[in-house]
Amino acid sequence: MSTIFDLANDILKSADIVEVVSHFIKLEKRGKNYEALCPFHDDKKLGNFYVSPDKGIFKCFACNSGGNAITFVQKYTNCSFAEAVKKTAEIIGYKDDRLNEFVQVKKIDPKIQSIYDCLKDIANFYETSLYQSDNSKDALDYLHNRGLSDEVIKYFKIGYAQLKGENIINFLTKKGYSLQTISDAGILNLSQTPYRDINSGRIAFTITDRDNNVVGFSCRKFREFDDSNAKYINTSSTKVFNKSNILFNLYNGSIEARKVGYIYILEGFMDVIACYRAGIKAAIGLMGTALTKENIQQLRYLKCDIRLCLDLDNPGQTNTIKIAQLLDENSIKYEIVSNNVDFKEKDSDEILKSYGPEKLRSYLTTLINKGEYLINYYSKHTDLTSLENKKDFLSKMVPFLGSLKDPLDYEEYVNKVNLKTGFSKDIINKYVKKFVKSATKEDAKIADDEEERKLVARDKVISRLNLAEKQVLRYMLENKDAVKIYQERLGYFVEPSYRNIASSIEEFIVHQGDTKDYDVQNIVNYLSDDSCNITNKNKVINDISGILIDTSSFPPYSEEEMLGILDTINIEKAKNRVEQDLEASSKGQSDIEKAELAKAAFARKTNLIQDLDKKRR
Repeated sequence: MSTIFDLANDILKSADIVEVVSHFIKLEKRGKNYEALCPFHDDKKLGNFYVSPDKGIFKCFACNSGGNAITFVQKYTNCSFAEAVKKTAEIIGYKDDRLNEFVQVKKIDPKIQSIYDCLKDIANFYETSLYQSDNSKDALDYLHNRGLSDEVIKYFKIGYAQLKGENIINFLTKKGYSLQTISDAGILNLSQTPYRDINSGRIAFTITDRDNNVVGFSCRKFREFDDSNAKYINTSSTKVFNKSNILFNLYNGSIEARKVGYIYILEGFMDVIACYRAGIKAAIGLMGTALTKENIQQLRYLKCDIRLCLDLDNPGQTNTIKIAQLLDENSIKYEIVSNNVDFKEKDSDEILKSYGPEKLRSYLTTLINKGEYLINYYSKHTDLTSLENKKDFLSKMVPFLGSLKDPLDYEEYVNKVNLKTGFSKDIINKYVKKFVKSATKEDAKIADDEEERKLVARDKVISRLNLAEKQVLRYMLENKDAVKIYQERLGYFVEPSYRNIASSIEEFIVHQGDTKDYDVQNIVNYLSDDSCNITNKNKVINDISGILIDTSSFPPYSEEEMLGILDTINIEKAKNRVEQDLEASSKGQSDIEKAELAKAAFARKTNLIQDLDKKRR
């Protein structure tokens, strides 16, 4: 009977760990391996996190995280082993009927589930209130006057938080929700009585996660007599809502994105809704001004082109440039909606209102690359009649020019900068070469500093004993017969972490029996599964990954070489015991007596080596 481990092992045989890890983070090739900033701690520079395509494992020597492709997905997305198996299969395009058989529904804490249920009921209450409650006509009229049809209102789950804020609290408590759960859902402040909805009197935009679960609300004031300062009140951070993890309309937008191959990123809810009204459904909105690490992961998972369409005012354009740089750093393909426009409206909602859907569609489908966008932006915001401003324009364009790899692209943009500034192409080339040379020196200095730091951190003096034990472990991870040799000739390692790895390997062999494949990927899969009860199994996975990276340059071993390494271990263990005895017996002795003891210890070590050599023969 097939198991989840068989499926995982089959997937890993088809998986390229570089492809899987690159789905989430940017990798850079370094010799046979790849490097990246570690996603599991606040990593600042390259040199800690490695991916080995030959071994199929990753390892961070700073935070000690490690494992195979499935383990990486499991750790990065914080999911179960079975879910990670499925996600890895999706990334590499692996099809197998067993995926439906083994993938388990993620168990949710009952308290968390109660919050989700409460939020769903709140959303339904808001939606119903928009059409059926007292004082809601103004809210509905406001939305209709903004051009939102009832179909659009229903699609985006827009509702109304009743002016009598106690109504929804009474409704929810009658349904069995505790005041604490209602507070945890984010609409009640328990320190303020009488209890009422903190969103009362506002239009409520429902916020869902990528699985379409309601997680919060963004509530807009619309009445003239509303004296509250904030235009929007957003749900504060809760157990199910974190603004940095959310992109508005991600669930609906991603469904459409998979059909059309692209998705628009906009600033506000109304801009996303405007796109939908113009017939463009593949659109999502930022929950703030920044694109977060979590958002980057979500965009990668969509596997489609990104189209940036932030506001056309100065803050929106500067934010576009920042996000474009972030997408560049994460190797995500994108285009930008052109900022060379003939109107003063700053966003999609205003364009739709002023000119209609056809004009908005035309605007949204006029796409340019980063270079064009930068030239348009800097030339519009710089008076190019003065020499100083021309020099400033050139200094802002030089980093972009220096990043271009294609000579044709480079020549094209040098010509454009030449036309804007009047500076000769030779002068522009000179500035670019100077910038690239300076950047290269800085990169080289950083690389040298990193290399020195790595040498200090990782290349400590390794004793013969530690090195030999590491060699044996490498052999054991790759060869099942080596485990038997280890058990017969050695029995245990001096290094505690190596002992834990060895015992985990032994338990794995007992678990799998004699019929399954034996390899390090299967061992890691066994340790990664939620049902595995080995103590400190995550540390064992991390340590295994470290062993494989550290020994990646070691040649394959024959059984004879393995026996020689085992003898080295036994010799070193015996020599260490002699040294310990010598240290203990030398205490309080004279120099002459210490010399005699040292001479005797040397003789004992020589005899041990000779005896072990005879046994081997």
